[in-house]
Amino acid sequence: MTKKLLLTVLPICLLSFVFAQSPHLNGTVNVDLQTGQITCDFSLTNIPELGKDYQLLLNKGFNIKHIKNAKGEVIAYDGFYNGKMRGEGLAYIPKNGDKVLENPKQLEISYTGAFPIYKDDYNFTDFKGLIAFNGTTLRASEQSKWYPVIYDVKKDQLLEQVTYAITVKCNNAEQIFVNGDEPKAGPTAKFASEVPLAPLLFIGNYKVQQTSNAVFLNTAMTKAQLAVFEAEIAEMKAFYHRKLGIPYQTKNVIIEHTAVEKFNKGRIWGFASYPTIAIAGGDLGGTIDEANKKFKDSTDYPFYAHEVAHYYFGNVLQPNATLFWFFLESTAEYLSVKATEAKFGKVYSNAYFKNACNNLKNFKVVPLNKVTEMNQIGGTYRYNYGPLILRGLEQMIGEKRMFDFLKTCLKAKPKTTDYAFFRDQAMASGITEAEWNAFEKQFIDSENITALIKY
Repeated sequence: MTKKLLLTVLPICLLSFVFAQSPHLNGTVNVDLQTGQITCDFSLTNIPELGKDYQLLLNKGFNIKHIKNAKGEVIAYDGFYNGKMRGEGLAYIPKNGDKVLENPKQLEISYTGAFPIYKDDYNFTDFKGLIAFNGTTLRASEQSKWYPVIYDVKKDQLLEQVTYAITVKCNNAEQIFVNGDEPKAGPTAKFASEVPLAPLLFIGNYKVQQTSNAVFLNTAMTKAQLAVFEAEIAEMKAFYHRKLGIPYQTKNVIIEHTAVEKFNKGRIWGFASYPTIAIAGGDLGGTIDEANKKFKDSTDYPFYAHEVAHYYFGNVLQPNATLFWFFLESTAEYLSVKATEAKFGKVYSNAYFKNACNNLKNFKVVPLNKVTEMNQIGGTYRYNYGPLILRGLEQMIGEKRMFDFLKTCLKAKPKTTDYAFFRDQAMASGITEAEWNAFEKQFIDSENITALIKY
């Protein structure tokens, strides 16, 4: 999309049935909105049996006071000197003497850090992995690794989804919200979730508005605007339920927050940390056409449909490994096109694919079956080119069977989402080997498929 910038990265929550065991986070968080300081004292329990194949990830802006074992003893760890980065986090490896601590049943970790406050100035970028203070609010998602995240080395899996029982303190905050629980009045509040979730943190001085199926934080919408917004989101959920066979019944939390990057007028971006959708750069009330009960701008509907689609790809299915970005973002974008097509007709989807093909006709990619590292699928690839690959598959097998394929992916037991997974789920959905070979020859092996896309 030219108007909207989608930066939905490293999402969202796992349903409790996806992984039998998720870590449990317990402890306290102290935040100062005026200085940007965060101090945490946490224990991690219920850690899966990972042997020595794990790391403990924490935002690079934090300094560790100490790590302790289940007995409360201070233990050694690698990573404090010449540490390796994984995304936004430094990787730490707890040790028992000179050896990696195997199968830690419990880890206690205390740390503190201070982050910049953006009031009248900006960073060159804003994204989900940034811990963002603006003097009024703090936004910190799971991608920022504001809490300790276990990394499963063998499965190439971030265990960001945790059950939790934490106390958050912020003396200069009127409201505190932790994803998975209700927003509560500050300056001190307790939060808990028995369902594994990615605990996004949103603290500050803002208004809380409630409707029957959503909670809105930091917006100034009227009741009429709230009703229209909620109805548009509900329509998207109903479409995905019909097509994918999995209901989306959870109440969403919609956050309007200030970007710490300077935006041109009309540009917004968003991310999802299920069930929260966070939007930066816009006035949500200003997007609503109350008289006609819809979004004013035609680009708003697919923008939100993309975020809603992350409930399925990012939550029901949590991607990992080499095709992480393809199964996270390309699928969500493809689904948003189909949802918008259902509302506005094929005139929308034809225009979408025509525009994408024109913009990408000289774009070269590493074919999916040759991707060896997840970040070979960059931003343009994952958001713009990847949906064309899925469109190509739809051209060959039809829309109904395409949704059968997507449903099969969602029902698959947790696996490595690499190219073999892509092919295996296609076969399991009823796509024949001859059909797959034809698809692979035309739409996978090529470095550019724009000339093959029909619209």
